[in-house]
Amino acid sequence: MAIRFFVLIFSLFLMQCQNDDMPFDDTAVDDTSLVGEWLLYESYISPGGAAEWKDVEEGNRYFFDEFGNYEETDFNIKIERRGEYEIKENELYLYFLTEGKKDTLGYIASFNENKTRLTLSPSYPSICIEGCLYRFMKE
Repeated sequence: MAIRFFVLIFSLFLMQCQNDDMPFDDTAVDDTSLVGEWLLYESYISPGGAAEWKDVEEGNRYFFDEFGNYEETDFNIKIERRGEYEIKENELYLYFLTEGKKDTLGYIASFNENKTRLTLSPSYPSICIEGCLYRFMKE
């Protein structure tokens, strides 16, 4: 009888659980909606323990244009990197030059439902084992 009671309570507990703070959004990234200015405002990083969203003050910005070009700037809009971008199967690839050599960064990318929030997680060349996500808001 105690086991049935425990299973019932546990089942009720699971049905009541909601995760409104899901780390990743579920709307696919597309070129048209990506165009514009995006400001980093939250990061979700685990240095070995539980991860949680943290506000970012003076986050970097991305500017994406309709021709496949981008610029990454600091908060004060000083250009840190520029190059070209491409979207392939929900992954955003940034191509740029480092010391005269072509370099690439890849991110798993998604939008929130109304496409005003962009969530990125590094996928190439390095990935985060314990999770790291970055949220940008459209300016």
